[in-house]
Amino acid sequence: MKTDKEYPATHSMSTAWYCVDEDGNVGIFDIDDNGPVPVGGYEQNTVDEVFWNDFSFDIGAYNILNLKPEQILPLLETDNDRSQWEKDEYGWTNYKWMGAIINIDMSKLDIFKKAVSLDTDRFQRPICISRDMGLFYVNFFRNMEGIELLENNGVILEKYKAPRYLNPDMVDNQERVIKENNKFPFFIYHQCYNPNYEPAIKLTNPANPMKFEQLPEKIKAKVTHLPIKFKDAEKIQLAEMLPVDIDITIEYVYDGQIWCELATSDDSLMYYNKKTKAILNKENMDKLIAEGKAEEYDWDKHRDLKK
Repeated sequence: MKTDKEYPATHSMSTAWYCVDEDGNVGIFDIDDNGPVPVGGYEQNTVDEVFWNDFSFDIGAYNILNLKPEQILPLLETDNDRSQWEKDEYGWTNYKWMGAIINIDMSKLDIFKKAVSLDTDRFQRPICISRDMGLFYVNFFRNMEGIELLENNGVILEKYKAPRYLNPDMVDNQERVIKENNKFPFFIYHQCYNPNYEPAIKLTNPANPMKFEQLPEKIKAKVTHLPIKFKDAEKIQLAEMLPVDIDITIEYVYDGQIWCELATSDDSLMYYNKKTKAILNKENMDKLIAEGKAEEYDWDKHRDLKK
């Protein structure tokens, strides 16, 4: 089902996997859990979680993102809609304060820290986007007492709506998808949920993309460097470049092993061996099929191969 509505903390069965290209540009892949997902080194999360959590530095009272001013400005969309607090089973809730960016009076930073301490739900630690600009990303949607403290003391100078990743499979308005996702300062590639054997398609072309040097050391230590340039790659099939896991594709059997059919980045087909990680191109597989050495997987005939 597609929708233009936004729901707080909505998660699809997807994996957001981050990497760096030959130019040192940061990229995030939004990949369906059926694959192909890189072997190891990833966890089920979202594009938003990777950006705000994985890419931020822990400095004690709050986290901080290492962004340049030109990377920050696209994040800011004025939003003065603060709505009303409503009582639910969890207490007082206001989703207009979920994933918000606020510009605060830095001379009143101690009051801000007090408001942070009042957030007993602590859905996410505040993240400083820029000390010089007084910008913080907050999830205070269950922190009514903290918000009242900030507003009563004139701490908040401006409120902005933080960008939220929009999955093109879930939203009909593709212009809105492009506009919203291009606020993020990194390349985003999206793998279609169905059919999942297609290559990932580039969604964003940031004018000032994040660089490898801007990432926390813990991320630098494990990030994968791809032999490609994002600015030149509209489609990327990860299976062409590194070992992947795949759950659901059209499958063929050759030499007693299963080969998964995947679309390549140049609109051809490839066959990926789930066990050895070897690759056959379409020409070779067609020849093997013609010679009777390969055939499409049949559950009754070949199911023992999956044990």
